[in-house]
Amino acid sequence: MPENTLVNSSDVPQDASETGARPAGTSRRSLLVRGGVIGGAAALLSACTSTASSSTGNASGGAASGDDLLAQIIRNKKVRLGVDLTFAPLQFRDSSNEPTGYSVELSKMIFADLDVEIEWVEMEFSQLFAGLVSGRFDMAGIPATILPSRAQQVLFSTQPAFIESNVVLVRPGLSLTSEAQLNDPGITIAVLSGSSQEAAVPLLYPKATIKSLGNQEAIQDVANGQSDVSLLSEFNIADALEQYPGLTVLPGASSLVDINTYFVPAGQWGLKSYIDNALLYYTSHGTLRGMWNQWVGDAARAAGLPTVPVNLPYLATFPASA
Repeated sequence: MPENTLVNSSDVPQDASETGARPAGTSRRSLLVRGGVIGGAAALLSACTSTASSSTGNASGGAASGDDLLAQIIRNKKVRLGVDLTFAPLQFRDSSNEPTGYSVELSKMIFADLDVEIEWVEMEFSQLFAGLVSGRFDMAGIPATILPSRAQQVLFSTQPAFIESNVVLVRPGLSLTSEAQLNDPGITIAVLSGSSQEAAVPLLYPKATIKSLGNQEAIQDVANGQSDVSLLSEFNIADALEQYPGLTVLPGASSLVDINTYFVPAGQWGLKSYIDNALLYYTSHGTLRGMWNQWVGDAARAAGLPTVPVNLPYLATFPASA
């Protein structure tokens, strides 16, 4: 397969999005579960090619009106994936400065069967939706929460890529015993700008003061006592507790759980279908479960945090020998 390439993009207009963080040089173990590759690419190509126009794309590089993007990707042997590589263990650069993490490795697997080169178009997570709409890349290379406001701009996959439970991170010296205490004018909650947490906090805790920051800035704000708490995904918490020992976690079940998955340009049903098929395949084979535990789940459970891999519940009814 051709080598992946990485480019930067800093001139994209702002919009909404989110996710979680660990610096390069992380101690996260290398991915053990690779899974099988997806069959049926030839059938998909045939179906897509029959409906694709002869256009080679618009000026920004995206698919022209009427052109099937999946067919174009296969034809050009290249896919451009929009990413923010500052959210380990989901997506980050390793000690060799190469993109990796749960979402990155999953994206590599999804496109492996097409034998196309991946170009990682890097930008801030909050720019990804506007970047896709403006044609800066072909599709998101990292999953995002399926906010209804986002679904007005893009087409989300039907299948989840991961399930994100949220945890309340508490500043040093602050004693809280229940979530109800967060709904207070004297409480300041730091959240990631453009995130699903930013959208949910005003509904969950309308009396609290909200401070929207970058991902690491939100954690640091709580660690420094400038904010009282932060509502974070479970994949952020283990690293935050390790980096800032004075932080604590509010006990109890998560009040907010998000479905995260890939998104493609509006109207690109062929590419969505391919992503749906890939995620369903990897879910049924237990690949997503193994990858999640490798990158996120094992560390989260060791820290006593809730975490749930993507699984098919009806598979639990199969006998062990099946």
